[in-house]
Amino acid sequence: MKYVYLFVLFSIGYIYSPTIQGQVIDLNHIESKIDALIPKTVNDTTPGLVIGIVQNGKLIFSKGYGLANMSYHIPNDSKMLYNIGSVSKQFLGYAFAMIQIEGKININDPVSKYLEDWPEFDQQVTIKHLLSHTSGYREAYTMSGLSGRDIGVDRLSREECLEVVRKQPELEFEPGSSYTYNSTAWVILAEVFEKAVGVSAAEWVKLNILKPLDMKDTQIETYVGEVMINAAESYSYSEDKGYTNEKSNRAIFGAADVNTSVQDITKWITNYSKSMLGGDAVNNLFLEPFVLNNGINSGYALGINVGSYRGLKRYRHTGGHEAFITQLSYYPNQDTGIFTVSNFGGKGIISTTKIADLLLEEFIIDTDYKYKGITIEKEKLEQLTGLYLASTLNQTINLTLIEDTLSINGRTKLIPVKSNTFQINGSDEQIIIDTLPSGKTQLTALKTNSKDIFERVESWVPNPEQLTNFEGDYWSDELETLYHIQVVNNQLVVQHRWNEDIFLKPISKDFFATDYGMYVKFNRNKKGEVSELSIYSGRTLNVIFKRNKIR
Repeated sequence: MKYVYLFVLFSIGYIYSPTIQGQVIDLNHIESKIDALIPKTVNDTTPGLVIGIVQNGKLIFSKGYGLANMSYHIPNDSKMLYNIGSVSKQFLGYAFAMIQIEGKININDPVSKYLEDWPEFDQQVTIKHLLSHTSGYREAYTMSGLSGRDIGVDRLSREECLEVVRKQPELEFEPGSSYTYNSTAWVILAEVFEKAVGVSAAEWVKLNILKPLDMKDTQIETYVGEVMINAAESYSYSEDKGYTNEKSNRAIFGAADVNTSVQDITKWITNYSKSMLGGDAVNNLFLEPFVLNNGINSGYALGINVGSYRGLKRYRHTGGHEAFITQLSYYPNQDTGIFTVSNFGGKGIISTTKIADLLLEEFIIDTDYKYKGITIEKEKLEQLTGLYLASTLNQTINLTLIEDTLSINGRTKLIPVKSNTFQINGSDEQIIIDTLPSGKTQLTALKTNSKDIFERVESWVPNPEQLTNFEGDYWSDELETLYHIQVVNNQLVVQHRWNEDIFLKPISKDFFATDYGMYVKFNRNKKGEVSELSIYSGRTLNVIFKRNKIR
């Protein structure tokens, strides 16, 4: 590759030989192994990625692949700035930990204490709920899309994000009862922070985090179009258009918009172990996972995931912004951090876990999750197949039989370990299938930090005449948006003045799926007439559209 740059402190194997718990790292060997992981879509004429490895507070390895700027043929390297998307959240999370220890705020206070004209719901939402993605607030990005906006193209301001919650009719769930990733919460947090300290969150973080850590090149984007010095561009590629320089039309610090380099992020990663900002009390609070109301550890602290990988304790977060995709992982017991940014979307990604497998091979406690299955008759397995709908109505699992083995969505094979219990190789996820007293079949998906309930649904194939019962105009007061629904070629279609047509696929009676991860449920009045529809997606539940005129 023409543009492949290596940065290693001192001379490899001579003056400085990096070690992990006494194990000497052969950086030449590691480099060749990492090179082999680079996607074949990346070369010296394409966008690519940058990788940094931090150990014992030192940047022991950094390498750029492909171009940071295609127009001027500038390569990716360790000094270039990249927008790290949601990895930015931990900077504001750490700031909250600092002012909490200083006594300037109480993160158990209700949000309404700090914001004027803020909605009070039936249950109280605290600052800690915002920090831990357990608030029950709407996701502004999803709501913006439902209203017809193109995220990244159409402008989305901080005030508009706040307005999403102000217009929300009710919480999506009891605060603290469920972990549902939510960037709206972090926009609100920036507002709360400013009210608490008297200056903007971005300015406070610059003065109290970036400056003390000497992250002198890192910049926080505070308005759309702000010039970022020495910043990489991000790109996508399609067969019909070729390369596109992806741009964002939002700049909302808190949720995203920290621009940093491999060299600067090294100093931030070092703070995980050194507690240079605020001491151990702050660092410990920052890294303390939230415990859900049911006692389950959510695995998420103040802007960072705290869990494990192959038996090793790990702090981790990912981020996506424009076509940048960022991964940051840190293994505290090995004092080793891994940081990657692709500026080529999914075409420039290599997982930090694959790099960890190379670096930390000697310390991995387990040999990955592998299970010895039992034999279950094919006829019994067939009885478990079908489509299962989540109790939250925002996701489905399709169990099929492939080569006498149950499979999720035709891709992931399930290994039977009991008559009703299945495991997935390489994962701690467990699937339990039970027949309820009502005769219905229930699927429980258990993970370390979550428990999701699904119920098998009976398939429904409406005829064209039945589909016409759903036709009409549907209005959302919350979104101030109109959807028109009609039958086109014997299929129900959702139409909007700005969005592309969305085709609805029947799952069960009055319930439809789309190709966009969105589900539509039609509700009926006491007369049995279709009177409204509700939309459900991964992060947003029960957005209601009223039918304008019932036929």
